[in-house]
Amino acid sequence: MTYEAQQPQEKKILVELTLNEALSLTGTRFPQNHRLEVDAMHKIKKQLDEQLIDKRNSLQ
Repeated sequence: MTYEAQQPQEKKILVELTLNEALSLTGTRFPQNHRLEVDAMHKIKKQLDEQLIDKRNSLQ
């Protein structure tokens, strides 16, 4: 049995970010546009919420 076979499959989400949004999450600073990081985090949180709601609905 390989190490990969022992690990449970992690659920994945897909979030579409612009290049600058992704860069802002890695620590790159955009002094004239702080909104990039805020928008990127908002997209990620929204996708997580949607996944959690879908999971909750499927359990009912």
